[in-house]
Amino acid sequence: MLRLSILLLLAALVCVIQAGIFDSMYCGRHNCYEIMGVERTATKKEINKRYRTLAKELHPDHNKAEDAHEQFEMLVAAYETLRNEVSRNNYDYLLDNPDIYMEHFYRFFSHSTPKVDVAPVLIISLIVLSIIHYLHKHSAYNRAIDYAVNVPHIRSQAKQLAESEGLLEKKYFKGMTKEEQRLQEKKILRDIVESKLDIQGGYQKPEWTDILAFQLLMLPFNLGKVAWFHVRRFYKYTIMREEFDDIEKDYRTRKVVGLSETQWDAVSEEKKASLYKKELWYEANKEAYLEERKELERIAKATSNKYKQQKRMAKKEKVPENWND
Repeated sequence: MLRLSILLLLAALVCVIQAGIFDSMYCGRHNCYEIMGVERTATKKEINKRYRTLAKELHPDHNKAEDAHEQFEMLVAAYETLRNEVSRNNYDYLLDNPDIYMEHFYRFFSHSTPKVDVAPVLIISLIVLSIIHYLHKHSAYNRAIDYAVNVPHIRSQAKQLAESEGLLEKKYFKGMTKEEQRLQEKKILRDIVESKLDIQGGYQKPEWTDILAFQLLMLPFNLGKVAWFHVRRFYKYTIMREEFDDIEKDYRTRKVVGLSETQWDAVSEEKKASLYKKELWYEANKEAYLEERKELERIAKATSNKYKQQKRMAKKEKVPENWND
């Protein structure tokens, strides 16, 4: 469904951009021959003569009509199209085959520079990309919820809630096959996980403020906010040598363990409390923790089957032990 929506949006974007570019080609929606007042069989000499006559008549210095500038610009566009043999042949081909868009674009762009109003194209592109971005985030959220339903402790909590509310009573599954019962139970548990359990981290449902257009709009503010946060930190803890507050302790702990804000939000309160006890905001404790973690990773690697296999192959074939890391 998401792929279909994206394809439809891209198709709409292409149509809109094509329409905008088409209006900037040659004489746009108007007929160049009709603007010049000549037949398609007119010679180059006849076109030049007709242009000189109309230029005097339609020039804004002589033409007092409200749209004098537009009339003159249209005349110039028609003349530039018909006076050149290549562009005239391309234009005639367009008149005879109006539905071959891509070929007309290539023919036109390969011999001229299009005068396209970039602003509408950028705005429409941003809107479409924002919609695609939101749909992608919503799809990722649905996948995350589907995954969460299968996490044992989350599924257990959801099942307890469902049973306490009587949602899993047999009467609701009467007449269903085993497969239908399984799917119905999964749907019930999924609804509970989504609406009633406090699932944090990557499970937050996307809001309208998450769309690309809003994020770009807020980018200067967010950059300023980040800059102020770090300037404030530098002033308080480097220059003034103040004691770390809870926000700073939380920030430094998260940085030491190497987690993003979203990942940190997903960490249980018990795990956070155990990390806070280590006081990782102090350099000595930080170094000790990193060294301890490095040692644990080394032991885990040394006892892994993959590592043992690599050692055996290294002895047998005399190749570096980390050849396949």
